[in-house]
Amino acid sequence: MAKAGAVARIITRNLLILFLALLVVGTIIAGGELRIERNDLGKVYKFYPKNESSLPDTISSYFSATWKFLRDPPEVRGESLDTFVVKSFALLVLTEVFLLAIGLFLGLRAGYYRGWADKAVSILAPTFSAMPSWFIGVVFLFLFYWKLSLFPINFEGTINWAEVHGTLSTSTYLRALALPVLTLVFSSLWEYAFNVRNMIVNERNNSYVLYDVARGLPEGRIMHKLLKTALPAFLTFTTYNFLEILTGMMLIEVIFNIHGLGYLMAISFGLTRIGDGFGFAYAPELLFFATAVMMLFYFINAVVMEGLYLYLDPRSGGEMQ
Repeated sequence: MAKAGAVARIITRNLLILFLALLVVGTIIAGGELRIERNDLGKVYKFYPKNESSLPDTISSYFSATWKFLRDPPEVRGESLDTFVVKSFALLVLTEVFLLAIGLFLGLRAGYYRGWADKAVSILAPTFSAMPSWFIGVVFLFLFYWKLSLFPINFEGTINWAEVHGTLSTSTYLRALALPVLTLVFSSLWEYAFNVRNMIVNERNNSYVLYDVARGLPEGRIMHKLLKTALPAFLTFTTYNFLEILTGMMLIEVIFNIHGLGYLMAISFGLTRIGDGFGFAYAPELLFFATAVMMLFYFINAVVMEGLYLYLDPRSGGEMQ
């Protein structure tokens, strides 16, 4: 019961954070709505605030718009909004799965065995943490597409070609996502592994580990216990690093032509030709929708990670085996 109450508090706290963040974003977007010419980008719900509308009324229209989008997604340039969400979610899940699995393996090996793995992680972590994911994406594009021709770089083009030729399958989607996922994983992997490595190094000198070594327990069992002890702290790091992954994902979607939330943001505002000149136009409800869904992704991640922390942290009442 105590842990159930703690989980409820975690959900409530993150819901409040989500709501406040949406209010801030809605206020900023609504302020621009009153000053910038609109760009409707196709068949979307129309929200034209009257000149006498107050700022709170304008903000509330975006909450209403988001709810309508979720219930009955409209189309943007021939695609329904739910497809944008699904593509971003697939890219995000694949990235997280590979990042966590490989990062935990490398970090555990580097922290426990040291040797070459420790040297590699310690050198590569500060090197790649200074490089933005989009730069690594461009390098991988040059290497794996132009030089080696291993992966496609145009996600939408690859899917459309397979549909036309009747060869569309799950493997087509996975192959089209391979390079974007590889870019996102590689750009964050070394920092993840380095943090796990540091946690394992700190835990390895504790008395319970020395006791297990003296007892002659198998290394696999000792490493399992070390991982279980370090995992809660690693989950905390993952929670706060999640926004960095989301930001990198937005840019990667634009580079590799994935019509996800990042692409939706990119087309929802920008310069446009007006008569003989140029102006700035945007579709505020689309921008709010994409931002709200990305915040929802972060909310889900925070609740899951903090919930797992609660159940995995020995100090919260869990038992180590």
